[in-house]
Amino acid sequence: MSILLLYFFRLMIVSSVAVLIIGLFKPEWLRYRDKQPDPLMTFVIAVGFFITGFTGASKTYFEVEDHVPVSVKSGGTDLSEAVYSNDVTSNTCKPGSKFGKAGASNDEKTQDGIRFSVRTPTNYNDTVAHPLLMVYAPAGRDRTESEEFTFMTRDATAAGFIVAYADHRPLSPEAVVQLAEIPKQIAQQWCVDKKRIFLTGHSDGGTIAMGTAFFNGTKHIPAAIAPSAAGIRGADLEDRNCVKPIPVMLMHSSRDKLFPNFGKEAIEWWARCNKCTTKTYSVNDRKMSDTAKNWDWEAYYNQELAQKAKDLKTGQPLPFTTPVTDVEGCVAYSGCKNGVQTWYCEGSGPHPEWPGKNKAIIDFFKTVKTN
Repeated sequence: MSILLLYFFRLMIVSSVAVLIIGLFKPEWLRYRDKQPDPLMTFVIAVGFFITGFTGASKTYFEVEDHVPVSVKSGGTDLSEAVYSNDVTSNTCKPGSKFGKAGASNDEKTQDGIRFSVRTPTNYNDTVAHPLLMVYAPAGRDRTESEEFTFMTRDATAAGFIVAYADHRPLSPEAVVQLAEIPKQIAQQWCVDKKRIFLTGHSDGGTIAMGTAFFNGTKHIPAAIAPSAAGIRGADLEDRNCVKPIPVMLMHSSRDKLFPNFGKEAIEWWARCNKCTTKTYSVNDRKMSDTAKNWDWEAYYNQELAQKAKDLKTGQPLPFTTPVTDVEGCVAYSGCKNGVQTWYCEGSGPHPEWPGKNKAIIDFFKTVKTN
C-alpha cells in the first residue's frame, strides 16, 4: 500500500512542475469552467502540489511493509525486563548519581536542539552500567518514527541495553559530530558503560553511524557499529586513514537502487582496516615508462580492475569470507586483528526496508570485547 502512496506523491511533485510551466507558457490550458487562474494562483497551486508531494513521499518512503517479520513488529516498541548478566554488571555507578528515570523518556534535547528519546529496561537499575544502543534515523524521520521503523526497543532492553533514538538531521560533517554527542549526554543522566556504546541506523542513519566511527573527532565513541543501507561507498573511503580495529556488522541490500553495491565496497575497506584476510588488487594507477608499456602493465592494471569489479558484483560472495552460522545472508571475514568481528549481511529488499536482523544485531554487540 505504501508503495502506491509513494508513487502518488511522486506524481504530485511532477504535477507541480507541470502546472508551473503550463501556467507560464500556456495558461489557457488550466482553464476550468471558463475561469483561468491568474499567475499568482497558478504559483500557489504548484507550490501546494510540491509541498504535499514532497512531504508525503518522504513520510511514505520508509513506511514499514508487510514483509517485515511479524516477530519483529509485534511488541517491537515495548519495554522489556532485562536479565542482567555478568557482561553488563562489571561496572557500576554510585547510588543516586544518575537522575535519568526508568522506562521511556520521550523528549530529551541536546544543546544543538536535536531531540532524542531514551528507553531502559523496565527493571532498570541506576547502579548498573548498561551498554547503550544508539539508533540514528533515516532521512525525514523523527525519533518516534525511527523506533517504529526499526522495532529495536523490545530486543535491546530485554538484553540489558539502554536504547536511544534521535531525530534525523540533514547529512553534513557537523551533523555527524552533533549526533555523536548524544551518547555522552545520555551517560550523564543514565548509568551507561562508556566502553560499550554501539551505533546503528538506516540510510542516512547508517551513514551517521559509520561516519562517527571514522571521523577523527568521534571515532573514539563507538565500541562497534551496525550500519544499514549507508550512503558511503568505497571511493568515499579511499583517502581515509584507517581507525583502530573495530567490530563492524554492515547490512546492505542487493536490490538497493539508491546506493547500489555501496555496502560491499565499504565492508572491504573496513576489513582491510581491521587487518582481516582480504583479496589484494594491484589497482593503483601509475605513470608508465616506455619499458613498462612494453611489459603490458596497462593490460594487467585493467585486468585487476575488472577482477575487482567482478568480485564485488551484487550477488557474488565476497572473497575470503564464510557464512555466519544461524544468521541468514551474513558472511564473516577471518584473521582480523584482535579477533574483531567483521560481517557483511546482504538482503534482498528495496532501499527503504529495514533488514529486520534485530536479534543478530544485539547478539553481535553483546559479544564485543572491550578489555
